[in-house]
Amino acid sequence: MNVKNLKFPNGTTVGECTKKIRRSVKYPVLVFLLCLLVAFVRFIPLRAAEYFFAFWAALAFALIRKERQRTITSLSSVYEKEKTPEEIFRMARKVFINQGLNMANYLYSIKWTTRRQFARIVDFVGEEHLSDAYAKGRGVICLMMHVGSWELSAIMPPVMGYSTTAVSKALRHPKINRMIVAAREARGMKNIARGNSYQKLLDALAQGECLIIMIDQDTRVKGVFVDFFGQKAYTPVGAARLALDTLAPVLPMYVMRGGKKRYQFTILPEIPLVNTGNTEHDLLENTKNYTQSIENIIREIPTQWVWMHERWKTTPEDVERYLKKKHGMSVIPLRQH
Repeated sequence: MNVKNLKFPNGTTVGECTKKIRRSVKYPVLVFLLCLLVAFVRFIPLRAAEYFFAFWAALAFALIRKERQRTITSLSSVYEKEKTPEEIFRMARKVFINQGLNMANYLYSIKWTTRRQFARIVDFVGEEHLSDAYAKGRGVICLMMHVGSWELSAIMPPVMGYSTTAVSKALRHPKINRMIVAAREARGMKNIARGNSYQKLLDALAQGECLIIMIDQDTRVKGVFVDFFGQKAYTPVGAARLALDTLAPVLPMYVMRGGKKRYQFTILPEIPLVNTGNTEHDLLENTKNYTQSIENIIREIPTQWVWMHERWKTTPEDVERYLKKKHGMSVIPLRQH
């Protein structure tokens, strides 16, 4: 008999109870360590913080086999025909190190609130595209991705003076989530938790605001299957739906780690909207265009994307099984193109 399956009188299993106890111990420790890291990074030179986090990221790559292998597998699925296993291994290690560097810069600048402060480490490119789109008064859908320092990406529009709202999934631990949301709000960003929030997003755009949205991860929301690095990837249609409902321009933007140990916040021109009146077709085509734009950016700086994320995990069969359990949730069917 498996002890973990034994039940208490209230129906809770030993395994579930053990898991709750581990969480009750783990998360307070994580909060304490996060606060300690913030304090530590703020009182040392930035370069020293980067070396510190790069070292621990490299160590994590060496020790955490599951995440290392997942990263290598994802990279191999895309680059195995053009790169050797050794080159892919080095790319995967660089992915981890870049995440460490991003964390160093995020924590170092966590108390910064002004553009002048961020100009110490960030260069701004293409602001004219955002300025022109913002002036139209229909709001701006800021299409962002988990490239470079995505937390810095998300706060750049409000730091630059544009009224901004972001939609994000709440983290599992409330206190850590509150800390991150508070850091965003201190820069002028309004935060909306994902889930039954569509009307709030429409309202933000109707008020002419920038809306931060990301569609480059595999999530259980309404989506379509589109090509992403030559493989079908289940992709949220939220950005396309918002664009069609509001005619708000969609602009890709991202922060990448550039030369001389600085970051560059790049804003690209508006992606033309496909609006034929056929909703299913338009959602699919616009999502394809947005995803292609994201892929183009990642191809320029491949080691700055989160390849440890299982981007191609969901299959059409998975979606069908999920929909049978969750009645009322629709999905746009996969079409062959």
